[in-house]
Amino acid sequence: MTITPITGPMTPQVTIPVTPVRPVIPVVTASTPSLEIGAGQISAQVLAQTAQGAAVQQGGLAPLMADLVQAAGNPGLPPNVRSAAAQVLAQASPTSAGVTPGDLARALSSSGLFLEANLAASPQTSPIGQDMKAGLLVLNQALAAWLAGAPKARQIANPARTPPPPYRAGSTRAQPSAMPSLPTDAAPSAVGQRLMAETKAAIARQELLQIASLPAAPGEALEAQVTRWMFEMPFTTPQGASVAQFEISRDGRGGAAAAPAWRVAFSLDIEPLGPIHARVALVGDQAVVSLWAERDVGLTRLRDDQQQLSMALARASFRAEIVVHSGSPPNADPHAGQLVDQIS
Repeated sequence: MTITPITGPMTPQVTIPVTPVRPVIPVVTASTPSLEIGAGQISAQVLAQTAQGAAVQQGGLAPLMADLVQAAGNPGLPPNVRSAAAQVLAQASPTSAGVTPGDLARALSSSGLFLEANLAASPQTSPIGQDMKAGLLVLNQALAAWLAGAPKARQIANPARTPPPPYRAGSTRAQPSAMPSLPTDAAPSAVGQRLMAETKAAIARQELLQIASLPAAPGEALEAQVTRWMFEMPFTTPQGASVAQFEISRDGRGGAAAAPAWRVAFSLDIEPLGPIHARVALVGDQAVVSLWAERDVGLTRLRDDQQQLSMALARASFRAEIVVHSGSPPNADPHAGQLVDQIS
């Protein structure tokens, strides 16, 4: 299924393919239509096939973002490819500016989780420049159209490590900073082939994040019956592109009279702090914050700023309990058969 046309950068028409993955739109206002499509409305077979194919192909967003920074200034690439690359790069937030709650809200809404749902609700509204998955799809189409007529070139080896695929209720994992890795003397078509492979991998990862954010099936265990949104937020740092992973969940099983429990988990890995993990639980005005740092420098920074965080939560009228740990949080192992490594 596709929705067409959608205007892309320097492109008359761009067709956005619509996958059968449509998580619930989380924020609904008077002017925003609500579209809820549960897992029961999606063919289990199609969903399983999508997940299987995406898990094999998925790759990190950080290496792509780093290479796009280098390729965006390459005059050997067509203008529409460089323009599409710039649209993807514009989705990244600079760490130097700090991160506000509004930045996180925008990162969720533009993460790509809700592309198909938003297109179905407002088919005449272009998501270009407002949605990461749409930007990746446009970039992929621009690269494919160019490379179809370009001379074949020797492929450039990709040194980037593939991050573990995301899955529902899995632990959050950050992607460390990545620097551009394209050879400066590579032929433009070889650069394009490398970028297209990385773009396809990033799109596959977006699909896995969408699948991980789908509502649980009615027959699943009670602890799975929560609303979840798993998404990634790219950053620009002096050391290169970095990607933080978030999961926001709401457990409303307490009944209409009980306040829902909101939980946020996120992980980021930026220099010199190293991997940082957070788990936040909020029920009413009570907040429980658990922080982990895998490096001593990160642990020292978290403990130095612990009082500042406590004061900020108090100003927001929250009663907070904050604990800082060394290492990484305990993570639940995937269910048997959920992930299978077919390479090793």
